[in-house]
Amino acid sequence: MVERFQDRVVFETIGKVAVITLDRPERLNAFDAPMYQGVNEALDKFASSPNLWVAVIQAAGERAFSAGADVTALSENAAKGVNAALGGLNLDNGMVTNKPIIAAVHGFCVGEGVSLALCCDMIFSDPDAKFIISEAKVGTNAVDIPIKLGKKIGYSKAFAFLTPGDAKSAQWCERAGFVEVISDAGQVQTAALEYAHRICSESGPLAIRAQKETLWRSVFEDDAKAKEVGLTMRTAIRLSGDYKEGREAFLEKRKPEFKGL
Repeated sequence: MVERFQDRVVFETIGKVAVITLDRPERLNAFDAPMYQGVNEALDKFASSPNLWVAVIQAAGERAFSAGADVTALSENAAKGVNAALGGLNLDNGMVTNKPIIAAVHGFCVGEGVSLALCCDMIFSDPDAKFIISEAKVGTNAVDIPIKLGKKIGYSKAFAFLTPGDAKSAQWCERAGFVEVISDAGQVQTAALEYAHRICSESGPLAIRAQKETLWRSVFEDDAKAKEVGLTMRTAIRLSGDYKEGREAFLEKRKPEFKGL
């Protein structure tokens, strides 16, 4: 069975596995409002389907898992006086489901793509994948990424990942503990799907869900204060000249000239 959500996300059932595909390759699977909504709807369907036990999140096209937030859409909104985010992932705010979710990452995984991968329980990566947390390079701050990243790989490695926002290789991410498995070249989606089928065939689903929920709650349930601070600061930043300069420089393919204002 194959469904589409918001003309951005493909939902396919393979046995007991839901394969959720970001399907906007012409925009490198960048997140605009329909993409956020489509991902959330697909994950809600997975969570509410009793016959689906594991999900794999992957992406269409050869170049990117996701190029992150759609900067063009952000600039169009800013021109209208709208500086709010384009949307959000429900996974950023809660567990959503205690069923396992695996990310299969290839190509460029930038910003919101990293956030989505971080929300998954395991990350499989192509050996040539590049992970980039680029928010600071366009003059804004990531909020959910630092919260989850620090808990996953520790403060110093997370800081190095975030600052100044350079691309990190799959091998760096594996050493840091961000990526769990590096597949053979071009085989990441196959490897992730095979692992998902292993979970379904070798483990009791109720036991796996109980373990995930116990682990998740022990690690992530004290994030409210950190998120409140990050969101407050981001609201102010999005009214700044630096944020405007960062977006314009990105679209004009030039180095931004930040002034701290």
